[in-house]
Amino acid sequence: MLKEKLRVFLVKVFTEGKKVVGTKNISFFDQTFLGERKFVLRIKTIWELTRLEHGLMYGCGVIIGIVIAGGSSYEPAIFGFLTAFFIQAGTFALNDYYDLESDVANRRMDRPLVRGDIKKEEALLIACIATTIGIIFAIFLSIILKNSIFFLIALALAALGVLYDIKIKEFLAVSNFYIAGTMAIPFIYGGLITEPDRIEVVVLILILSSIAFFAGLGREVMKDIADVKGDEIRNVRSIARVYGMEKARRITIFSYSFAAILSVVPFFLVNTPYLFNPAYILLVMAADALFLHTCFRLKPFRKRFAFDINYNYLRKETLIALVIGLIAFVSGALV
Repeated sequence: MLKEKLRVFLVKVFTEGKKVVGTKNISFFDQTFLGERKFVLRIKTIWELTRLEHGLMYGCGVIIGIVIAGGSSYEPAIFGFLTAFFIQAGTFALNDYYDLESDVANRRMDRPLVRGDIKKEEALLIACIATTIGIIFAIFLSIILKNSIFFLIALALAALGVLYDIKIKEFLAVSNFYIAGTMAIPFIYGGLITEPDRIEVVVLILILSSIAFFAGLGREVMKDIADVKGDEIRNVRSIARVYGMEKARRITIFSYSFAAILSVVPFFLVNTPYLFNPAYILLVMAADALFLHTCFRLKPFRKRFAFDINYNYLRKETLIALVIGLIAFVSGALV
């Protein structure tokens, strides 16, 4: 009898496709699929809101700083990584919250708030939670290392992130340098965790930070060129709005070019793992090629093709270059 009931149940599920318990019109498999799909879309929305790919890069920057400085303990590395990861996530989520109007004007359909995939209140809540988690991890890091500097740096960066999203970006070029600085600080933060005692290591960390700074500056100025229309709504005094698109393109080209030039320096830096290291130079050359390709697309002599420039595509290209550059930094330190 029990077997017969089980057989009937399975027949209903597999042939009729109806959920035996509950909903009348949605099949058992459709409801399961829709539930999983909804969950995946929700994760994707949060990822896009917080730009977690950037968080991973910021966290890796901390790890690279630790490795270069000779650190070997995994606990500080984990807490350092998570501190950078979550504070960055909170800053980006809050940025979308305050930039909704300008993002709509710029038709930024890559923004989940613009598409209506998430509510403003939810974005604000995610920003607060992520930032708080990042600061908590910084507290743990300070307790482990018995040094409050790591908590204070994290707190200062979180506060600057809030100020940036609310007001700082409206001041001329301040936002560009702020974002560029946040891309450089993870390497220094990681170095401080290990406390390097050799000048060569300190120089190397500063060089890697400078590469990240100028690459980040180029990306931010290039973003301003694409976002001119929306920046007018918030009265953001970007370089592109104040000095014009042409000057902004020149600054972008200089920043990328200087980052590419700096990236060669570690290859010749004595008493470091990067000295004549092919695992580093081959990968960093690939990253530099992408940066230089972007520079070519922005070259002043291509003025007549300026309307042709797809800045969102170039931003993605330079993001790939940054990822390859990070892999080069890791490879150079470990191989």
